[in-house]
Amino acid sequence: MTPSKLVLIAVSDNFLAQSLATEARGKGMRVVVVDDGNAALEKMRELHPDLLVSDIVLPGMDGYDLLAAKSFDKEITKIPVIVVSNMGLPVDMKRLPAVGIREYYIKTHIDPVEIVGKVCNILGCTPPDSSATKDKKPVKILWVEDDKFLSDILSKKFISLGYNLIKANNGAEALRLVENDTPDIVMLDIVMPDLNGFDVLQKLKMQEKFKNIPVIMLSNLSSPSDIDKSKKLGAVGYIVKAAVSLDEIVTQVEKLVK
Repeated sequence: MTPSKLVLIAVSDNFLAQSLATEARGKGMRVVVVDDGNAALEKMRELHPDLLVSDIVLPGMDGYDLLAAKSFDKEITKIPVIVVSNMGLPVDMKRLPAVGIREYYIKTHIDPVEIVGKVCNILGCTPPDSSATKDKKPVKILWVEDDKFLSDILSKKFISLGYNLIKANNGAEALRLVENDTPDIVMLDIVMPDLNGFDVLQKLKMQEKFKNIPVIMLSNLSSPSDIDKSKKLGAVGYIVKAAVSLDEIVTQVEKLVK
């Protein structure tokens, strides 16, 4: 069997790095993530990845120095690179070495699906066999989240795994959707513009026909009082967004499904 392609992701933004890693693994790639330029150079020399996704702003050694060091090392100089950066002026791009750079993305316009699609185009990779996904029972998840970026990334991930995903942007919309199309699981943000997550959770648990639907709270609120309140209202889980990767969110849902 041909080994899967290895992608090294050197990005300082943990959320973006994990988004890229999750998408790449979903396409059957092996992924190593680092958040430091020195570590990235070390991993390139050690692992000889098939492709590098490199940030420009990195601790230890910035992306310019990292890619310059790579260009002078004949063992790794030909590794293709996709650059992600907050700096998009021509003068910034001209500082990059000519060897190996295949694409340059501005962080404010980044779509991890698009980037990993470009990785696949460069490496000629193919997604893993999806027959197991086709046999999966279509569990219906109601995803209640007003952060469009997070919602879009996780939506694509869950859909790729065979789930039936329904999205709501706020609490009032979530309650309407539950009435019209009862989900198997609810993933519920807390801070939302109208009804907050606690209100939605309480309203669900007060109704006989909905009280047994498992609800996982997903929030940036991390105080023990918030977590305790969620449990008292009937939530089966509480995920702090900033403390977990996308894969860990999916794993928690998978455990609940099983």
